[in-house]
Amino acid sequence: MITAQDIREKTFEKSRMNGYDMASVDDFLEELAEDISNSQKENAVLKSKMKVLVDKIEEYRANEEALNLAILSAQKLAVQIESEARQRAAAMIEDAERQVKERVGSIEELTATEERRLADAQRATKSFFEKARRVCNDQLKALDVMSGEVGLPAEEEAAPE
Repeated sequence: MITAQDIREKTFEKSRMNGYDMASVDDFLEELAEDISNSQKENAVLKSKMKVLVDKIEEYRANEEALNLAILSAQKLAVQIESEARQRAAAMIEDAERQVKERVGSIEELTATEERRLADAQRATKSFFEKARRVCNDQLKALDVMSGEVGLPAEEEAAPE
């Protein structure tokens, strides 16, 4: 490739008529034209590559913006989901506590009812035994009276058992 320095330093042989040798000027011009043509082709290729790269950069920037928006949207959604989950959890805990209170209340009522029934049964049992003792004592007195009429001592009757 010919550089600007090469062009400045190029010298041509003088021809016989106070001019330059046409063949050497034509050769140099042909060489220059070929180098300029190659440079233009290379420049066109580089420009097209640069356009592709610029387009890619723009695409990446657009994708970056879309990704940033997606991240923001995901963060907002995560906050919303977390908030809803906390609300549902609080409602579930409140409902569970209410159910526990209801069950504990009904269990306490059942316990109180059963304790009353037990106390009633204990009183009835005590009353039954007291009546049974009275009946037995009355029967023993009646037996004592009958044995006295027959003439048997009261102590002998208890001994055979």
